[in-house]
Amino acid sequence: MNFDYKGISYTKKIDDLLAYYKTSVAFAQALGITRMTLAAWRDNIQKIKVKNQDKIDLLWCKHVFLPTIDEKSEIVIGVDLGSFLFEPMIMDKTLRRMAAGSLEIETGTKEQDFDAIVLDDIVPNNFYARSVLEVQNIYHITQEVAQDFQVEIDLQKIKDWHKVLMRGLIDNAGEFSTKQRVLPNVDTQLTHPDDIEEELENWVKEYSNIQSLSDIAKSHYYFEMIHPFSDGNGRIGRLIILAQCLQIGIKPPTINNNNKALYYILLDYAKINPTPLAYFFKACSK
Repeated sequence: MNFDYKGISYTKKIDDLLAYYKTSVAFAQALGITRMTLAAWRDNIQKIKVKNQDKIDLLWCKHVFLPTIDEKSEIVIGVDLGSFLFEPMIMDKTLRRMAAGSLEIETGTKEQDFDAIVLDDIVPNNFYARSVLEVQNIYHITQEVAQDFQVEIDLQKIKDWHKVLMRGLIDNAGEFSTKQRVLPNVDTQLTHPDDIEEELENWVKEYSNIQSLSDIAKSHYYFEMIHPFSDGNGRIGRLIILAQCLQIGIKPPTINNNNKALYYILLDYAKINPTPLAYFFKACSK
């Protein structure tokens, strides 16, 4: 599978989506814009702002790329970890990129700004205290998870990781949500607050013996549908992926703004077939 949707021009993506929606009116409505704006984009692709590029990417991945995926399910083996754990410079750089990417898809924080804070202790212009804390928290917990990856991933450990990730950002860091959560653009109903602890206990039992990227893909989908916390679920889920990959000796994926559209689409599709998500993780780990 070729997951490089960013390598496809927006001219082609727009043409592909126009063919899918049949009319420019329907396509414009899906994007939340006017037909005049869509026409202006076709004449000058440079006019498309980043937030609208993201909308186009999501629609293209869902309606054009996803239907081309082979429906078969199979076990996907990851890329061997090699000497990753014994090369501190490579390991640190990879973990930093993973942390930056995981935060970027949630908050838009750029990798260069992330590095300025954690490497040079420089706060970029227009950065608020909360943004700095988000960077510092995810950087530190990513390092901690990687150093202690052999630990059993149980309810308490997940709570502990969340407490570090979200400390100073939300009042209930490290505690399960007591309110119903909702995922945008997803029909699946998340676990009811009263059932979170029991559902997570089932998750722990089911994925206590991860063997492959296929298992990790299934585990990640299941965890995100439980969505146990009021905030930070995606970041915690990706930290769990890091630990699981290291536990079975394979390279963890780096997910960021360059591949987030396909990540979201394949994560949602994993309820039907987790194999494409597993292959996506493999492609993002090379």
